[in-house]
Amino acid sequence: MNLTRRRFGQTIALSMSVPATAVAATTGTWELKNSLIHQKLALQDRSLVSRALINVRTGKEWIHPAIPSEEFFVSFSSEGGPPAVFTGKGPLRLHKETTASTGDWTELRLKFELGDTPLRITRRYLCHRVLPVIRQETTLHNTGGVPLRIHACDAFRLRVAPTTAPLELHWINNFGRAMHPEPGNPIHHASVDDNSQHAVSTGPYSPDIAWFALAAPELRGGLVGGWEWSGPMTITFGDRRDPCLIHGGLDPLAFAEPLAPGSEFAGPMGWYGFYEGGLDEAAYLSHQLVETLAPPLTMASAPWVGYCTWAASMDEKSPHNEGSHPWFPTERNILSQVDAAAELGCDLFLWDYGWFPRVGDWHCDPQRYPQGPAPVVRAVKRAGMKMGLWVGFGNADDLSEVVRQHPDWLATYGGKPIPDGFFTRTAASTWKVRTLCLAHRPAREWVKQQLARIIDSFELDWLKHDFDLITICQDRNHTHPPGDSRVASVEGFYEIMDYVRSGWPNLLCENWMNNSAVPDYGVLQRHHVQLIGDAYQPFQLRRMFYGHAQVFPPHRQHRYIRFEDGTGDFRNMVRSGSVGGPWTLLSDPRRLSAEQHGILKAEIAAYRAHRHLLVNARVSRLLGRPHPRAWDAVQFWRPDLREGLVYVFRGHDAEEGRTILLHHIPPDARARVTSLGVDVKHSQSGARLSVTLPQGTSALFHIRV
Repeated sequence: MNLTRRRFGQTIALSMSVPATAVAATTGTWELKNSLIHQKLALQDRSLVSRALINVRTGKEWIHPAIPSEEFFVSFSSEGGPPAVFTGKGPLRLHKETTASTGDWTELRLKFELGDTPLRITRRYLCHRVLPVIRQETTLHNTGGVPLRIHACDAFRLRVAPTTAPLELHWINNFGRAMHPEPGNPIHHASVDDNSQHAVSTGPYSPDIAWFALAAPELRGGLVGGWEWSGPMTITFGDRRDPCLIHGGLDPLAFAEPLAPGSEFAGPMGWYGFYEGGLDEAAYLSHQLVETLAPPLTMASAPWVGYCTWAASMDEKSPHNEGSHPWFPTERNILSQVDAAAELGCDLFLWDYGWFPRVGDWHCDPQRYPQGPAPVVRAVKRAGMKMGLWVGFGNADDLSEVVRQHPDWLATYGGKPIPDGFFTRTAASTWKVRTLCLAHRPAREWVKQQLARIIDSFELDWLKHDFDLITICQDRNHTHPPGDSRVASVEGFYEIMDYVRSGWPNLLCENWMNNSAVPDYGVLQRHHVQLIGDAYQPFQLRRMFYGHAQVFPPHRQHRYIRFEDGTGDFRNMVRSGSVGGPWTLLSDPRRLSAEQHGILKAEIAAYRAHRHLLVNARVSRLLGRPHPRAWDAVQFWRPDLREGLVYVFRGHDAEEGRTILLHHIPPDARARVTSLGVDVKHSQSGARLSVTLPQGTSALFHIRV
């Protein structure tokens, strides 16, 4: 779905639309509902409010009985004038309402005239046919003859108070933010009560993920939501009075987006929905929503097991790197890695950093690859593997052709090309390169041309992008609006990925950005998988999965596993890094011992034989967060197949055995439990699984009912 923020003179054609115009109307009522969620909107006394938000299954009302939700918040100014602030309190006049049904979504559009101002506001609501989910956004239209500046356009303005007890807010750290804080238990919680507020900030250089859950413990459920935007956002929870106000939206530095006469600006879309139970149930609703928004995984045998050539590049002592710098391997070295990956049983061969002469010159280095990519591509395809490639298309070396010919395309800050004088770490500062401004149309079109040639010439099945893709740029000579530019930068990044997705629909796209990652529901719509973080230690990956599973389905969570970064039992390390999937080796199989090689090959075979049980599975985190001194376990369950997998890990816990209560299995069910890989001492009775393990080891079970 295209989420471009700015649309000029665009006519939107909606299938099955039924327009009903009510010029200058000051009253009206509307309902969005399915069998699980019901929201009632009203225009009363020239104010737009949400009268009700009901969990249909429980009958519980979430809107405060005395203080209704006023739906939106915007701030704008005329050139040179002070900002004016308006909410759903108006004064509003209904200009037009439109309803439509498209796929699984029913849509309601309400267009309002805002007092005597030149700003027309459109509220757009989408209710899913089955899921208890409502999505909503605000679009601003300048109907006047002078330019305006938008200072705020919130994604949320919702007051909730289902009980008199405090709500419990849950939010998640963004693991990708340069690994600070270090990945551990990234799901946090705080009480939201009178005179308390908590902000969740997302986007580049920000600490959090675009997700929240407001639990009502006494109701054994809650409201979960998120936002579909990869730029800077801040959503605040709480207020000075009883109802919890969920409010906030775009939060760029000194945000002042120009809005020309006759143009539109669409704010980020937010979503919310009901769940019953705990955070695992909230996660399942997010997983179901992701599958309605993200590109379908049409490739066979997903999730894949991959091998990445950066494994050898990190090993500076490897004899295979002789004859070149480890970061820039020879063709002979790469072809040897193709053979090693295929022998293990990998599905994907990911050619990482170093196939080019320098960052920004996106062609094979003619000195090391005189025939271009063809010999490597042929070897990968002949081995029955998929071809993947790393590209950092948002950056370029000072000596690259694009920088030498177009230095004016670089993103600048404080009059200097980034990273010079920049306020935070970036890929540009880490890798000693420059950042292209993807908000600048000439640079963006050049990137598209490069990607088109690369995808075709490398016969790609998998594309991984990296480095800086959404950034600040203050260059007033670029095609983006002056100021922060990160709204236009997100638009540019989305445009590039939409171009790739439409031109090569069978190409699997992985999302990653150095230092940011931007795990959100906007970037999800343009990628098949999300890298869960730039950390490779097996136990750390298990912890990261624990939090990341709150948002992303297990078969869309990519990770790299490097055994040199871990310690202890080798099979345990493999399983720690491969919970969920897809997963890619970042250890060179040519450097493993014979014993390690045998274990890894067996674990890959077992994973490939059972990976279908990870697709569209219900995830249950059975024993809490992974900890070095404790037991932890995770279950994947396919209700449609009545079977699943259970991973069990024992840390340095004194207790030799644990009894685990499996989820989604009736107590009187006859379940067949089989240990995979190596046999471990276990017993099962109904939904109870008892396991005995040595310290620092693991077990993997297949369960069928």
